[in-house]
Amino acid sequence: MKKTLLFLLVFIVLVFVAYLVNEGYESRTHERALVIVKGKFAFCGASEAKPTGKTIMVEGKRFREGVAACPIMDGFSVANNILVPNPSITPDSTDKTVWSYFWYFDSVPQAPTWEKLPTVNRTFTIGKTPDSSMSNMWCMPCKVLPNKVNSVTIAECYGALNELAFPMRRALRAHVGQTSVTQAPVGATYPVGTIIPKSY
Repeated sequence: MKKTLLFLLVFIVLVFVAYLVNEGYESRTHERALVIVKGKFAFCGASEAKPTGKTIMVEGKRFREGVAACPIMDGFSVANNILVPNPSITPDSTDKTVWSYFWYFDSVPQAPTWEKLPTVNRTFTIGKTPDSSMSNMWCMPCKVLPNKVNSVTIAECYGALNELAFPMRRALRAHVGQTSVTQAPVGATYPVGTIIPKSY
């Protein structure tokens, strides 16, 4: 519970900082990583991922690739300006793709029915099994699926397995024994989440 509350506190601080640094974004370089974006994005915080059998490069490091089904939301979100230099432009500059960003939601559409369900933060210890591993889907490219499910538009997002969302300026691997935070249900494979490192 304490770690979950700490995660929420850190997120609130990050959002506040992002809001402050967003002014003058167009003329800013990538010295500041967090920005607030408005528009469509995939929210993967309550999703699981499955290995694709391929690899993906994140900030110069190669990781196993995973794919997650995530609902598309429309509104404010937080993006990492290091990974996505132009966060308002989709990965292929068309409406067939979106980026996966993050925002706080009390409830979101969730698989497999895609009914709107409460988001519940939980922590787990990183292990060697799929349900005790994790995935990072923050600021990753997503393909918009053509058919809605339960009136929800879904995207397939491709990100790194066992890679940390923080720190934002370099890619780090998750290690067995570390604690990760997710909103994916218990039993989910490679639940989308992150570890907040105590030191970089």
